[in-house]
Amino acid sequence: MVHVKKVEIFGFKSFGFKNTTVQFEPGLVSISGPNGSGKSNILDAIIFAMGENKPKVMRVDKLRSLIHDIEGNQRGPKLARTSVHFDNSDRKIPVDSDAVEITREMDSNGENTYYLNKKQTNRSNILDLLDMANAGLGQLNAVQQGTVTRISEFTSEEKRKTIEDLIGLSYFDEKKVESVKQLDEADRRLEIALAKMGEIKKRIDELEEERNQKLRHDILERELNRYKAIAAANKMKIISAQKISKESTLAELTGEITAFDSERTLLRTEINTLETEKTKLMAEANDYSQAKASLDVEISSAMEQYEIDNSAISASKKRLEQINSRMPQIKSELDNVDKARSDIDTQILKIRESIDETNFKKNKINDDLEIIDSQRNKILTEQSEAASRKSEIDNKIKSLTSQLNDAKLKLSKIQNEKEESLIKINTNATKFKELEQDIEQLTGYQSQLKSMLNNHTASISELKSRIEKLHARKSKIHNDMDELGLILEKSSKAANQYESKIKTVKGFMHEDYTVAKLKEDAEKLGIEGLVYEMISWDKQYERSVLAVSSDWIKAIVVKDFATLLGIAEVARSKKLPKLKIIPLDAIPQFKLTLPKESGVIGILANYVTCDPVYASLKTFLFGNIVLTENRESAYNVSQLGYKSVTLDGEYFEAKGGTVVIDINSKISKLTKLISMSSDIDGLFQSISIIKKYLLKKKFSLKKLEDSIQSYEERLSISKTSLTSTNENYSNLTSRITSALNMKEQLTQRISELTERNTVIESEVSTCDSHVESLQQRITIVEENYASGEQDRIANELSRINVKKSEIEKLYTTIMNEYRDKSSQLTTLQTQDNREQSQSNRLKDEENSLHLEYQELETKIQELEQQKESKSTVLVTLREREQELISTSGSSIGHLKEFDDKLKILSEKDKELTKQISILERQSDSLNRDLHDLIENEAKLQQILSAFGFNKNMETFDVESIVQGLSSELASLNALNAKAPETYLEVSYGYRSMSTRKNSLEAERNSIVKFIEDIEKDKRQTFLDAFDKVDKEIRLIFNKMTEGNAWLELQNEDDIFNSGISYLIQFPNKPKRESTSISGGEKTLAAIVFVLALQKLKPSPFYLFDEVDAHLDAPNSERLAKILEERSKESQFIMVSLKDSVIQKAKLIYGVFPKNGVSHVVTYKDKRMPSVRTS
Repeated sequence: MVHVKKVEIFGFKSFGFKNTTVQFEPGLVSISGPNGSGKSNILDAIIFAMGENKPKVMRVDKLRSLIHDIEGNQRGPKLARTSVHFDNSDRKIPVDSDAVEITREMDSNGENTYYLNKKQTNRSNILDLLDMANAGLGQLNAVQQGTVTRISEFTSEEKRKTIEDLIGLSYFDEKKVESVKQLDEADRRLEIALAKMGEIKKRIDELEEERNQKLRHDILERELNRYKAIAAANKMKIISAQKISKESTLAELTGEITAFDSERTLLRTEINTLETEKTKLMAEANDYSQAKASLDVEISSAMEQYEIDNSAISASKKRLEQINSRMPQIKSELDNVDKARSDIDTQILKIRESIDETNFKKNKINDDLEIIDSQRNKILTEQSEAASRKSEIDNKIKSLTSQLNDAKLKLSKIQNEKEESLIKINTNATKFKELEQDIEQLTGYQSQLKSMLNNHTASISELKSRIEKLHARKSKIHNDMDELGLILEKSSKAANQYESKIKTVKGFMHEDYTVAKLKEDAEKLGIEGLVYEMISWDKQYERSVLAVSSDWIKAIVVKDFATLLGIAEVARSKKLPKLKIIPLDAIPQFKLTLPKESGVIGILANYVTCDPVYASLKTFLFGNIVLTENRESAYNVSQLGYKSVTLDGEYFEAKGGTVVIDINSKISKLTKLISMSSDIDGLFQSISIIKKYLLKKKFSLKKLEDSIQSYEERLSISKTSLTSTNENYSNLTSRITSALNMKEQLTQRISELTERNTVIESEVSTCDSHVESLQQRITIVEENYASGEQDRIANELSRINVKKSEIEKLYTTIMNEYRDKSSQLTTLQTQDNREQSQSNRLKDEENSLHLEYQELETKIQELEQQKESKSTVLVTLREREQELISTSGSSIGHLKEFDDKLKILSEKDKELTKQISILERQSDSLNRDLHDLIENEAKLQQILSAFGFNKNMETFDVESIVQGLSSELASLNALNAKAPETYLEVSYGYRSMSTRKNSLEAERNSIVKFIEDIEKDKRQTFLDAFDKVDKEIRLIFNKMTEGNAWLELQNEDDIFNSGISYLIQFPNKPKRESTSISGGEKTLAAIVFVLALQKLKPSPFYLFDEVDAHLDAPNSERLAKILEERSKESQFIMVSLKDSVIQKAKLIYGVFPKNGVSHVVTYKDKRMPSVRTS
């Protein structure tokens, strides 16, 4: 629950320029003190921080008067600052923090600055946040001095206006004003629509006349066309005769073409036979060529193997020479390392001896420090004891002062008690008889209310369980919809994004397209993967790797050569543009020997990782590449016959032939995009399904919300009934308990009061003597206190602190020396380890070179043997080549005979084709003429068909008739050709305008209905608030006076132009208006009205400033009881001088003035003063 935890006040009103902190707790908090002490200024400080800007509310003439002006010695600029700390653990204030601090500062110029949790903000933001928590300044949560008096003088209209403001009826008025504007606009649009309809009606009449003229024109035109059709039938007969003549000529030409064509067919059959025999002869020649090519491949392969063995033997011999030169160097380096290690060991021994001496000094200083610390602790103990003794003396004085105040208070009370006791005895006897009658009546009511409570509780629990189930379902649907909505949004965005990319990429049709299409059937085709998918490398080698492998990085990797051929066939059948394939089994195994050049890092293959199964792949791509640190090293290595590359991506071919530079290339993701194209289509289908599913969920959610609303309305009614019954039952129970207690108390009090009167006089004299005694004791205690011992302790403590500081400086110097020597020792040990590592490395290298030397000698012997066997194979292949050349045939003469025959037959074929072409051109000309005649005949036939005639109709001369109709048609000039269509359009527009007029009338009626609904809602909202306030007034007034009070509407037919009557009926008195009763009764009635109004919009905390000032003791006690009950739900901070409030408060503050400045005393246990804050 939101409540005020703390208030900090600086320079505000009676609080001086020293920070005053007042801690608060939930529940009822009481602030008390003499008149003019500044107790009400604490409440003013709270509302000032919350943004109050009305000086009169804070009881000043202007805001700058809030700055404290009594202390004249304040240095620096004067300002007033107050901070209010709220507990916000339930987040009612919409700030994501368990505590909310609101601070307001005002300087001497009246300029205000607001802070929210130490961050500067503005007043409107503060007001908005507090309004959201129902803690704003307009919630009647701060009832200042005089507020109750003003409310008691409210007219009936002011009472109604107060309720309207609290429930926010201005919202309905704003909606009504806006709706009235919309109604005026709707009336204006309707008026315009009616005016336009009048204009359109005139236009329809004009268009009707134009349409009739156009219809006459159309009739004449149809008649003219009919006679033109008769003329067309005459022309059609002429065209038919011409068509028959041309068709006979065409038939003769077609016959000649057919004869020539059959002769040409026989000739071409003979040519095809000769071509077949020629093809067979050429196939024999091709077999010889293929055998020769196969033998050439075998010879080339044998030569290549022979050369490989030769180069391997020379490389091995060269490596043996390098090993022989390296061995003496290793022995020399080992001797140097052993000598360096012996020097380091000597230095380490010396530093360790020095460190031992430093440790001895450090331990001695530590012992001295312990002695100093023990002396210092002893002095501090003495100081603590002296302070304790001083505190005891202060507590004694404080206790005696408190006793003195209590004694004076007790004396005053006893004197008042003597006067009241006689009156109370008579009053209590009368109440005793009335209580017995009330208890009997109330017990009967209690049993009835209990049964009603059980019924309401059962009904509420059932409704809550149903609502919880429905809310759970609703929450689940919301979560599902949120998740689906997020999926829908992201998938739609991704689908649209990738769809456009895929369309663009597919248009390129390059290597990425080929790879993407083949990867769709990767498993079926035997594709192991792409090169860049199967290898990886560290970021620092990326430029080197991409520079070397730029041509092969997107190549397809397969296991063997057969798979390669299969993929090549598939790519060719699909007409794919380009691809590169690497068969793993065709990659030779070799190991590159690094050159002895400065700047060489190693073989690039060693810095690329992949699955061991594909190790040969990185050997193929990077096994012969030397990785260097810089360009100069790479160039030098390339001049030695190696391929080299730098870390920056500069790739040098062997002997410095070409250079490839990779600056910032990337591997494109086009392959992945193309592969995704089929998935995107499926994604669009899924998006459509999700949208339909979301619509179903929305429909289900609407039904659920309707059910929840229905159950919540029923639950609200049940809760209202339960609350009402519960309050009645608790009130009744408390009244019965109170009556029983009162009955017992009355009998005791009557006897006690009688006995008390006899003792009062003796107590007065006792109190006087007790006061004098306390004053004397306070004087003695103050005289006996002395402070010389504290000065001695302070001097001794200062001396010890100086001595300790000197020793600590010496300790720091020695520790620095110790750290320096330790650092030197660590450095030497590290150097020793490095030399040891170097010695081990050289020994390992020596052993490795010995082993390599032996392996190379064995390898050279094996290669010499292989070289001899391959030389024998090469000689055999050369002999086979000579045999094949000698057996080749002499088929060239036969081919010459076939070519001569084919040439003669081809010339005859060309002659026949030429004659056929001439005839075909003549035939085409006739066909075109026939086509024109047929088209003209078809056009004339269409004219005839349009009027229902055929070509066999009776014809006659219609030329004179056509001329007459044409002249009459020409006389109808200045026609509106679009008059019929325009007439239809305007008529349709008139009907649309009529529909528009009807819709505008419907819109106007809906606005009128909406205004009526607003009026109904406003009236119902007000009546609900009125009933709630009336109910609260009845309950509270009955609790406080056992009388009756209620509200009445002066005119129920026009509630917003009339007032509210507040009727009061005290016990045994007639009912009267609240403005017609006595001053004290008015105050009581006004307090009841305020408490009832606060129930309309409950605030988490309330500030009451002496609202009970004009109440008598019994009514103050009843008010305190009501506030104690309400403090369970809200915090009440109340300035009061009444004992009844102080007794029921959880926390009590006292305020007193000193030198014109207010000081605050806290009473944690309601009576014993413990902490003073000022």
